[in-house]
Amino acid sequence: MLSNRVVNVLIASVGGQGGLTLSRTLAIASVLSNYSVRTGETLGMAQRFGSVLSFVRVGVEEEVYSPLFGLGEADYLICLELIECVRALKYLSCEGGYAVVSNEVKPPISASLSGSKPTPKDELVSKIKGCLGNNLAVVPARDIALKTGSVRASNMVLLGVFNYVSKLFKDEIVEEALKNLFKGNALETSLKAYYEGKTWASVNLKTF
Repeated sequence: MLSNRVVNVLIASVGGQGGLTLSRTLAIASVLSNYSVRTGETLGMAQRFGSVLSFVRVGVEEEVYSPLFGLGEADYLICLELIECVRALKYLSCEGGYAVVSNEVKPPISASLSGSKPTPKDELVSKIKGCLGNNLAVVPARDIALKTGSVRASNMVLLGVFNYVSKLFKDEIVEEALKNLFKGNALETSLKAYYEGKTWASVNLKTF
């Protein structure tokens, strides 16, 4: 984990992908860890697949009072698709900032309406790598989530990768946070996806 007293996390997603659920999970895990935490969102037609930015500020060693932070101030960027990641890169810190990104692409509504071709996935990944170098995990989150039986668990896969990299929360804390949000099969799927994400990270990422 970065040695910051306050850790800033930005979650970039499209409405319906589970970015807000991911934000809530981080907030609950922070409370259970006795960290100070504040969250805030900017919603762009969230129910109609518009852009959603979720700000999470975790006070590991000090109190936090505001949920928002500025450009270049995010320690971690969690992106549920590539186009939103490119848009959100400006928020990531140039000093050790790290991005966890799903390799999924959801063309914006404007592209669908105009019939224009979406930017190729490889081009998007190259653009992100050009900015971040090795401080990047491009995760086949959808494919991993399919192993759990639900592609909707992609956000929990990314949570597993994020926590592997950041070491912000103990696993039992994350489990308890998920129990606060899910029940029954949804809880089982979310837990499995979280640990699948951690396993993928342990195999594919350098040691943290």
